[in-house]
Amino acid sequence: MTLPLVRILAIGFPEADLEKLRSILTEGESRFDLASPKGGAGELDAETAELLASDSCAVLLLGAPNPATARKRLRPLHSAYPSLPVVVISGDVADEDGDAPVLPTFEVARRALKREGARDVLQASLLSSDDACVLPGILAHLVENRRLVRELEKARELGLHLAHHDTLTGLPNRQLFRTRLRELLARARRHPRPLAVFFIDLDRFKQVNDTLGHNLGDLLLIEVGRRIRGCIRETDLVARRGGDEFTVILDGVADGPSAARVAQKIVDALREPLVLDGHRLRIGGSVGISLSPADGRDVEALVKCADIAMYRAKARGGGFEFFLPEMGQRTSRWLDLEHELRGGIDRGEFVLHYQPLVNIESGRIASLEALVRWNHPERGLVYPDAFIGVAEQSGLISELGHAVLLEACRQNREWKDRGLPIVPVAVNFSAKQFQTGNPVEGVREVLEETGLSSEYLDIELTESAIMRDPAFATDTLRRLRDLGLRIAIDDFGTGHSSLAYLKRFPITKLKIDRAFVSALMRDPKDAAICRAIISMAHNLQLKAVAEGVEETRQLEFLRHPGCDEVQGYLFAKPQDAERTERLLTGTSPLEATPISSAAASS
Repeated sequence: MTLPLVRILAIGFPEADLEKLRSILTEGESRFDLASPKGGAGELDAETAELLASDSCAVLLLGAPNPATARKRLRPLHSAYPSLPVVVISGDVADEDGDAPVLPTFEVARRALKREGARDVLQASLLSSDDACVLPGILAHLVENRRLVRELEKARELGLHLAHHDTLTGLPNRQLFRTRLRELLARARRHPRPLAVFFIDLDRFKQVNDTLGHNLGDLLLIEVGRRIRGCIRETDLVARRGGDEFTVILDGVADGPSAARVAQKIVDALREPLVLDGHRLRIGGSVGISLSPADGRDVEALVKCADIAMYRAKARGGGFEFFLPEMGQRTSRWLDLEHELRGGIDRGEFVLHYQPLVNIESGRIASLEALVRWNHPERGLVYPDAFIGVAEQSGLISELGHAVLLEACRQNREWKDRGLPIVPVAVNFSAKQFQTGNPVEGVREVLEETGLSSEYLDIELTESAIMRDPAFATDTLRRLRDLGLRIAIDDFGTGHSSLAYLKRFPITKLKIDRAFVSALMRDPKDAAICRAIISMAHNLQLKAVAEGVEETRQLEFLRHPGCDEVQGYLFAKPQDAERTERLLTGTSPLEATPISSAAASS
């Protein structure tokens, strides 16, 4: 491979000396290319400046008749190009008129010129002596030294960049964000100037990572960073905080409405579909906004307030929210509960109660629904409404859901091993758990770990859980059905199901929401809805299940349109494993009169 020529720029030399230089620098294996302005001037004229500005010259050779002239020529050159190595080739030391050599010696002049910035100083007589061969070596050393210095500078710049920027997206990282925000707040204390902080969290990002892989997740984060960057001004800053969280500083934002417009622009940009590696994806984001000085005058306060507002936006289904003081009070209680919840999971404080689903014709238990309870050491038995929302928002729902699934399958396998007449146990998947986790692999692993056959496990999902992303839901439900599970849509009638999608979902049951069942004897409309759901379920070859049955009249009504199964306090309240075992063995009968007898007497 032929190495490129190294350009050396020579100025201030008469033509005869330029020829000597060319001869010296092209002898042997030297790879130098000598360039010189046409005029050969030693001053920083326009032509010389143009050559130097191109940054193509590795070393500058500066000629001068004497050191005094060399000093005059060197000063402006070194001032304009301090990193460019300069080698001075000068005539003998001369008096002020330049007529005759005077003391001090040339060595003293050499030291003086080096203090002015010259890397080396040679006598012009060298060009005509046998020692001229040292010049290529001097130049080669300076070229290599400059190369090493540049590499070190690049490494230092890269190190600084990596220390302050996210390696994936190239955006500023948390440290640089905090530094920049601290600087802006310090300036605002001297010259009052409002600013806004955004805390942005993506929706369904974990789902993309778990189902499509981390490589696609990385591409998604890069695209998200680009979209957010496109929504703000050059003077603003967007940083990747970590994971799927981003933060933004709007410097000098005029007021709340101005910040809201930018936030809405970001929300709209994140909602736009994107195609990555052949996959068409839809994501969303939640944005929390804090304003300075109203919500805080330091970094920690503003970020915390924006974070709290973001969680409020996420709880409302996305979009953006401004921080309000009452949010902080709620969040303090929320954080305390999250801490207790995390400890409760670690200590195994969560237990399952089981409520039977009864076949309306035979009166026998068709299956059991597993319902989680928190056996709190101080507050006693805590019901799901008090902690499921916190579990979902804190990311603990997957851990809690896995624990529920594992215990339900373990208990059912234990009953089977003891020879009890077991039935399928239904486990509820929350919307967050279903959308952000990997339910298929999670179920498969639990079945393998407990040794329970899939025919003894049902999965229940609400309409909202599956309608958030129908395409994902269809694929996931089909894979769960392939494992041998039965799937029910819980609380049917209260969500936003599309009948076009409903017929595609590989489900087995529709569970009529208890709100319709409780009012069916009082409100003809609720009664009509119950009949319609039962009829639709049968036409779709699904079983219809009524929840919240508490009266014999409700049971009698549901029997006529052919409701398949019923569940409610009329038969049994949710109870612990020991009492449920008595129901399975028949030693503790259902509380309601056997359905067959009730039907015969009606």
